[in-house]
Amino acid sequence: MSKLKKQQFIVVFILALLSALEPFSIDLYLPGFLKISQYYHTDLKAVQFSISTFLAGFAVGQLFWGIISDKYGRKWPTIISLLLFIAATVACIYATSIEQFWIARFFQAFAGCAGVVIARAIVNEYFEQDDTMRVFSLLAIIAGVAPIIGPVAGNFLVSHFEWQSTFVTLFVLGVISLLLVVFFLPETKVKTALNAPKRNLMQDFKAVFKVKTFLKYTLIGSVTYSILMIYLANAPYLIMEYGQLSSATFSYIFAFNAVGLMVGAWISNSFTRWWSIRQIIFYTTIAGLICSVVFLGFCIAQQPIEWLLIPLFFIILTLGVLFPTTTKLALEPFHENSGSASALLGSLQLMLTFIISAMTNLIPLDLLILTGIALFVCHILYLLCYWIKEK
Repeated sequence: MSKLKKQQFIVVFILALLSALEPFSIDLYLPGFLKISQYYHTDLKAVQFSISTFLAGFAVGQLFWGIISDKYGRKWPTIISLLLFIAATVACIYATSIEQFWIARFFQAFAGCAGVVIARAIVNEYFEQDDTMRVFSLLAIIAGVAPIIGPVAGNFLVSHFEWQSTFVTLFVLGVISLLLVVFFLPETKVKTALNAPKRNLMQDFKAVFKVKTFLKYTLIGSVTYSILMIYLANAPYLIMEYGQLSSATFSYIFAFNAVGLMVGAWISNSFTRWWSIRQIIFYTTIAGLICSVVFLGFCIAQQPIEWLLIPLFFIILTLGVLFPTTTKLALEPFHENSGSASALLGSLQLMLTFIISAMTNLIPLDLLILTGIALFVCHILYLLCYWIKEK
């Protein structure tokens, strides 16, 4: 495994910033929900719907930008997407109705997700095969700063300024990302691939799905993303309503758990000295299952929030291990159409998340117990996915 050069570290930083735009776009404005509802004279449910429109834009955008980047290269689609992200962020700031705000959020996600999709493809193309695991781990660690800073910074901004200040911050991040991409990000899609004969889109997707390694680790990665979304959706209830803790305390707990994501990403790379990536994934899923059983038991027993947070932290830590490892193995077989594969990976993650969320919402149980059951079921799905044969 060779050392990363200075230029490669610059590329990693740019890719991490692009990947962080999505979590920043979600976490930063959450503390401003009440102010947004008052500004538009609506209820919190209407404001919460902006998360749904954001995720919808994210799902659609991943397929679009994956296809475009395979056809036209990585750099120019990234530049165009950032220009659209900046424009959509301005639209969020100046939206005069909640409906306009929903639409602006959709296009903000549609444009912003390009960085996530294209970043994964660039790693697969720009770095040597032996270095990709380390790079994916670095991306996860650096991008993991977003959910640490996001809620704390958002709480500070809405406490001292209007809610629009969170989107002004996103605007600034978008401009910085654009400048870095224009001046420092190389084109990694080789010219021979760009000039290759046009391929049928459905044939590309069909070819990707035929690779069982991709299917297996995409499903595991999708369950991982579902667990993260279950946590994000229910953390406010668990900590502030069930735990009766303040919003400031919520921000600190949220940030501390985000550190678990970063620690997990560090572990995913460090432990390759002793175990293969596949062994790391297997042991991590077993550890996550044990933690989910403990968490479910605490939920059923109605234990204090302090007890619930212990297994929850370690569940979040396992997610940090699984995100880079599953991404690495899912995209490993692809080079020519890695953009399409990356787009499918992201879209399948969101699709499975929507299905799991919809199913859990239909179950008439107490939200605390329902959260415990949902996390436990997801960890059972881990094991089922793991036993899919790769050949």
